[in-house]
Amino acid sequence: MTEYSSKSVCVVDNGAFPELARTLAPSFGETYYTSPWVADYPSSYNTEQGEGFPDFERVEDIWGIIDDVDLFVFTDLHQGPLQEYLVDNGKRVWGSRNGEELEVERKDAKEHFESLGIPQAPYEVIKGMEALRKYIRSRGNDKLWIKISLTRNDTETFSVEGYETAKNRLDAFQAQFGPMAEYREFIVEDHLPDTLDLAIDTYSIDGKYPSRALLGTEQKDEGYICAVKDWKQMPANLSDIYEKLGPTLGKYQYRQFLSLESRVSQKKIWLGDPCCRCGSPPFELELNMLKNLPEILWEGADGKLVEPQYKGQYSFEMLIQSPWVNEHPLLVEFPEKYREQIKFRRATQYPDGLWIMPQKDSPVFAAIVTSGGSPDACIAEAEEISKQIKGFKVDAFVGSMDGLKKNLEQFKQWGIRL
Repeated sequence: MTEYSSKSVCVVDNGAFPELARTLAPSFGETYYTSPWVADYPSSYNTEQGEGFPDFERVEDIWGIIDDVDLFVFTDLHQGPLQEYLVDNGKRVWGSRNGEELEVERKDAKEHFESLGIPQAPYEVIKGMEALRKYIRSRGNDKLWIKISLTRNDTETFSVEGYETAKNRLDAFQAQFGPMAEYREFIVEDHLPDTLDLAIDTYSIDGKYPSRALLGTEQKDEGYICAVKDWKQMPANLSDIYEKLGPTLGKYQYRQFLSLESRVSQKKIWLGDPCCRCGSPPFELELNMLKNLPEILWEGADGKLVEPQYKGQYSFEMLIQSPWVNEHPLLVEFPEKYREQIKFRRATQYPDGLWIMPQKDSPVFAAIVTSGGSPDACIAEAEEISKQIKGFKVDAFVGSMDGLKKNLEQFKQWGIRL
């Protein structure tokens, strides 16, 4: 899109989406990328993320280029005050601003959702590890989901089914948290049997949504499939959740991608976890699906909602992992013809090839994305590409395809069509 050739953009990331800078680079005159590296003992792995790509320039931080950047694009959480500072200084900013609180401050967010009449699974807020142990015992063998606020590196959401099977994990947490264990708040949600994951994957500009979006379902941490739908075609009880939250997003001046991950049964729906950032999935897929992404970001950062132009009716995302990458750099080999359909996390381009820097938090390092006229065509193409990606202990979640196909069949029986 040549109208931005005189403009500059800076992607402010946490390492997951250097591919966004590659996607925007052809449309902007200058494209910068930065991700955090500052620590008491800085790691070269962190300073190398995003290095070596001819499409964009990695910078150590925004401060050396702040006067030269026309658009800042934030992909993740925890930088709301910085975004507000940039806005106050006249900068165009795409980001969730302090609307990130709806994701990271779980207790306050749940109370707010209740006040809006948004349905959620029954839950309790438990303070302290001993109280958590007591509560789990009191629930017998019930399946429960345990979540914490803010610090996802401490633990992602996990489930328990009875105290005895959970005891070792709780013991490990007690040792890990040390003196904080008795001050930590846990959100404990009831399990919702016979439900499936469903979300409208879209973006919001000051609480408003585009008239078309993606309706998608995820096989957790493995794969995702979606269809382009008009807003009026979305399940009414699902779109109602978004519309109830709209005024809150407006107050935050929220201008970011959004997925209100929900659990759906034949007749009911419950909000699970709001994703107030570029989620993974489906953002890797959206990089290819959204033909006018530069315009969406440029105008959206200025408060103007631009309708999406989608490529294809259906799209599929398959995640790729290697346990090696948790602790070691990983060289990845693949046919160049598939480059735009493989989206890498924490990638660095060296003369001898594309490397993934150690991630520590997850073995998932990339996603295959496809789009087309039917789910089966998208899935078949992704499976073929997955066979061409080589690296030490690299494995694609091919099995996610069967689970997602079952989801689609179940949705059809419930009258929900992707």
